[in-house]
Amino acid sequence: MVPVGALALVLASAFVHALWNVLFARASRGVAALAVTNVAGLAVWAPVALARWRIEAGAWPYLLVSAAFQIYYLVVLRRAYLRAPAHTVYPVARGLGPVLVLVATTAGGAPVPWVAYPAVALISAGVWLSATGSVDRRVLAAAFPVAISAAAYPFVAGYGLRHADPAAYLWLSTAPLTVGTLAIALVTDRPGLRAALRPATIATGAGMVASGGLLMTALSMVEPGQVPAIAALRETGTLFVIPLSWLIDRTFTRAAAAGAVLVFAGAALLALR
Repeated sequence: MVPVGALALVLASAFVHALWNVLFARASRGVAALAVTNVAGLAVWAPVALARWRIEAGAWPYLLVSAAFQIYYLVVLRRAYLRAPAHTVYPVARGLGPVLVLVATTAGGAPVPWVAYPAVALISAGVWLSATGSVDRRVLAAAFPVAISAAAYPFVAGYGLRHADPAAYLWLSTAPLTVGTLAIALVTDRPGLRAALRPATIATGAGMVASGGLLMTALSMVEPGQVPAIAALRETGTLFVIPLSWLIDRTFTRAAAAGAVLVFAGAALLALR
């Protein structure tokens, strides 16, 4: 059974993740806005990471892999959006992610509670169902690399957090991506950096690291065999995106509503077991 504390933290992470995505949807999505968002998040999180600093030697291999997957995620997500619509790619990728974590964990030999299998299936199916538009081979081909990177980060972090504090781990694994996006923005779009310095962008950055910090803390509280449940519960953000997205006047289909019901059922199964 997932500890109650970890359950509460990952659900809070899902809510904050949905909130910052809604905020980011209102802001510019160029590299300058992304750089300012990342820098703001890193700056906000620095005091927390320093106050709780604990990085053992065994954490560094996992940190390097986590940082690499952070960068890989951004690259493949951008490429995916060039190949297929975002409103189909993103839900499919996020729905596949927990399934891949479950497969990797099972293949790695960690004991996985039986309830994780139907719960992950329900949550992933619900997230997938929230995709608006047809899901064809083109969408699957675009979404699969994104799903791999989305699955790899919690899977790797679940092991790395045995050797590091969650706040410090998040800060260090995010730093390379932040430095990289800032360097690109300085070279390609300096005026855009100044334009992106506004409260909404900074709030988005704060929400981004807060969501990540809650997730890292939840992962640090569970055994490797429980990581698939945490990865699946993170996708309950779909439940929160629906009401929050009314802030930007988005409409929803019956399929999206049905998907939300499946996500809720999967989360309830994990919570009540």
